[in-house]
Amino acid sequence: MSANLLIRRVFPSISRLTYNPVFRAILRAFDVMPKAVYREFRDLPPNDLRCRVGVGNRLFANHVLHIKQGYNFWLYAFSRGWCDFASDIVEIGVGCGRRAFHVRDFRLEAERFIGSYLAIDIDRELLEWCATHFDDRFEFVQSTHASRSYVNTAAAEGSFRIPRADSSIDFVFGTSVFSHLLEPEVHNYLEEGVRVLRPGRVMAMSCFCFDLAVQSVGVRHSFSKRIGNAHVQSLRQPEAAVAYESEFLKELAVSSGFSSAEIMYHANEVQQLLVCTK
Repeated sequence: MSANLLIRRVFPSISRLTYNPVFRAILRAFDVMPKAVYREFRDLPPNDLRCRVGVGNRLFANHVLHIKQGYNFWLYAFSRGWCDFASDIVEIGVGCGRRAFHVRDFRLEAERFIGSYLAIDIDRELLEWCATHFDDRFEFVQSTHASRSYVNTAAAEGSFRIPRADSSIDFVFGTSVFSHLLEPEVHNYLEEGVRVLRPGRVMAMSCFCFDLAVQSVGVRHSFSKRIGNAHVQSLRQPEAAVAYESEFLKELAVSSGFSSAEIMYHANEVQQLLVCTK
């Protein structure tokens, strides 16, 4: 058994540890020197917030990783026409803005993002950090979904409704969101995605596909437990890591109202991408 799997038996999710005051203080202490030396790091979220949304086990040296994450995704999204500088965008699971800041900071001569950006997350602390570091092109909303890996003070039973009108959004996406959601929440977001998207537009959600995630299964995760259609790492903390069969995700997307769905994947990638077209 790999060291990663042994660690995850004890700590199913690093995210939960980042709420612990002692662990939080340790993470922030290791952030002081890099931010003092490198000016480019000073505007980054605190280290405990970066670790909470995922740093690939780089708990103490993840600054460059945080900055680089998302470049390839946005290049691909713009090249495919999923969005442009005037698009209305919804991000599910914004965390501390590790994808959103690329859009916020883009500028070439007079060109910049002039659309709207609705960012959703369940964690109030993450949203509050973002609200003080982004301008009024960005709106931050707390989801009502509950989780045993993240703290949600607004958790409530029932479905969450994205606060946008029907057929008003150009692009919906989420990074490592479906990999932390059980089936009812995945279904909820798919139904909401198809509701708010304009006809012909795309929802792209990264995920663990149990039958395709060769870089993760057996190395970082076992996904040996089941809750319905979800393969989970831990029954004690099921949202720590969740995988689904690729065919199940595609069928669920189509049954939710999308006209088509495909899985983009590569053997060297840890997660896959569910791409749904309305």
